Amino acid sequence: MKNLKQSISNDGYSLYEVNINDEKLYLADKNCYEKSIQNLVDDVEDIYYNSIIIIFGLDTGNYLERLEENLCECNEVIIVEANENIYKIHKDNIKNKNIKLIPFKEKIIEETLRSIINYTNFNRIHLHSFGNYEKVYDKEYKMFIEILDRIYCSSFSAIQFSNQFKQILFENMISNLKQLNNSSPLNSYLNINKNMPAIIVSAGPSLDKNIKTMLKYKNYLNKFFIIAGNRTYGSLIANGIIPNLVISLDPAPINYEMMKKYLNSDVPFAFYEYSNKDLVKEYRGPKIYISELFSKTIKDLKDLTGTYIGGSVAHTCIDTARMMGCNPIILVGQDCAYTYNKHHSDIATFDEDKKASLSNLVAVEDVYGNEVKTTVTLKFFKSKIEEYIKMVKKFENVEFINASYGANIIGAEHKELEYIFNNMDFKEDIKQLNEDKCINIKYEEVIDLIYNHINEVIKNCNICIEISNDLLEAEAPESLMDMKEDDILLQKFLYVYQNIDEFEFNRKSFYFGSYLTKFLFDIRQKYFQMSSKDYPNLTSNFKYQSNVLKNYFSDLKIVAEEVKELILEIEPNLK
Repeated sequence: MKNLKQSISNDGYSLYEVNINDEKLYLADKNCYEKSIQNLVDDVEDIYYNSIIIIFGLDTGNYLERLEENLCECNEVIIVEANENIYKIHKDNIKNKNIKLIPFKEKIIEETLRSIINYTNFNRIHLHSFGNYEKVYDKEYKMFIEILDRIYCSSFSAIQFSNQFKQILFENMISNLKQLNNSSPLNSYLNINKNMPAIIVSAGPSLDKNIKTMLKYKNYLNKFFIIAGNRTYGSLIANGIIPNLVISLDPAPINYEMMKKYLNSDVPFAFYEYSNKDLVKEYRGPKIYISELFSKTIKDLKDLTGTYIGGSVAHTCIDTARMMGCNPIILVGQDCAYTYNKHHSDIATFDEDKKASLSNLVAVEDVYGNEVKTTVTLKFFKSKIEEYIKMVKKFENVEFINASYGANIIGAEHKELEYIFNNMDFKEDIKQLNEDKCINIKYEEVIDLIYNHINEVIKNCNICIEISNDLLEAEAPESLMDMKEDDILLQKFLYVYQNIDEFEFNRKSFYFGSYLTKFLFDIRQKYFQMSSKDYPNLTSNFKYQSNVLKNYFSDLKIVAEEVKELILEIEPNLK
C-alpha cells in the first residue's frame, strides 16, 4: 500500500492521498472535506423510497453516516471503489445491509447493477462521483459510466418498446399461436452443424463489399451455414445467394414489406411469439419456432428453447448459429456504426431509412483502431454482442470473426472475408434444416385460458376496489402497526395486498405482454412516489396504503379491459 497514504484535511477529516505516476493526489477536497460530503448529501436529499444510489468512490467512508440519514430500508446503495487497497481496507467495515461496497472489476460491477436495475426503476437512479474520484480515476470512471449506460439503455429500451408496440405485440402473439403446429421447434436443430462455419449477414454499410467477396467465392458457400435477417434476405437473393435460414423478430409492419416478394420461398423461416403476424402467417416455406413466451406458459412446450435477446435480430442470428453447433461464427455487415458515413448498405436500404439522421453521433473505435461514428442505439447493440461473446467463451470454445469494416467488436477478431475463404479448412457441405413438425397444442384451449385469466383479473380488480373503498370509509387506527392481527380491517387490507403478488407473479399474466410491462412501470410512477423521509410514516399509514391499493386495481382493471377488448376483436367467438 505504498501508493496509498492517509492524511487529514484542513477541516479535520481523514482522507486518502494516492500516488499516481509520481503525482500526489487527494481523493476528496483537502481544504474543505465537508464540502465533498455536503455535495453528496445534497444529491440524495430528495430521493424516493426505492431510489438506487450509485456512488463512485468511498475514500475513508466519512460520508456514510450522513448518507444513511437520508435512506430508508428500501433504498439500495452501491459504492464502486476504484482503489484496490481502499476496497481491501474497508470491504468488511460497512454494516448497513442496504449499502454494498464493490471493487472496480467490470464483471462484478455489471452483475451487481443488473441485479438491481430494471425497467421499473431505471429512472430512479442517483449517480454521484465522490470528491475527486472522477478526476483521479478518469479512465475507470468512463468505463464505469459505459457499463451503467448499457444497463440503463437496456431498461429504457424495454419500456419504450412496450409503449410503442404493446397492441401489435399482443395481436402478433395470438396470431402466431396458430402457427405453432405448422412449425418445427428450434430444439430440433441443436448441434446439427457441429463445427461447421456460419456466416451471419447483417445490413451494415460493409455488406456491399462483403457481398462482392461472397460472390467471388460463391462455389464455397455451400460449406457455410448462412443466416440472414428479413432486411438482408432480399439482398442475398438479388445476388443469387440463397441463405440457409432467415430470421424475423421485429413486430412492425415494415418487416412484412421487406419480405413480401419472397413469401413463396422455400428457405426455412424462424420466428417467435411477437414476430410480425402477417409475415409469419403468409410465409409459405418451412417455419421454425423460437420460444420466448409460450415455453413459460404452456406446459407441453416447457422444454422448448429460446435464444439470446440483445435488441436486434443479429443477436438472435448469432445465438441460433451457436445452438446449431456452428464454429467459427463469421459476422458480415455487422458494422454497429456509420461506416463510410452510411447507416445501412446500399443493397439493404429501404424507403424508411431515408429518415435516418447523420447528426448527434458518438465515436467508437473501428476495426483498424481509428474513429468511426455511430449512434447510441448501435453502440448499445455492439456492447450486447460483446457481452454475449464474453458469456459464450466462458463455457464454449467458439470462435467469433468480424469480417465487417465498422466498429471493433471485442471478442470477434477482424479478418478479411477473402482471407477466411482462402484459409478455411473446408469440410463437407452443411446440413439443411428439414422440417420436424412435432408441436401439437390446442389453440382453442390456450385462447380460452388467456381469456378466462383476463376475466379473472377483472373480477379480482372489482372485488379489491370495493374492499379498498370500504377500507377508506372505515374508522381505523392511523397506523397499520397499531392494528391487532385479528382485526377484520387488517385482514381485508392483507387480502387486497396479496392479490397484487398473485397477479404479478402468475405465469398466465405473462400473456399480457407489454401491457404488463407498461402497467408495472406506470403504476410505480403514479402511486409509489413516497420519499425516503416519508416512507416510515406512509408505508404504515392505513388510509394512504388503502388508497394506493384502490388506485392500483382501478388502473389494472382499465388495462385488463383493454386487453379483453383486443382479444375479442381477434376472436369474437369468445363472447
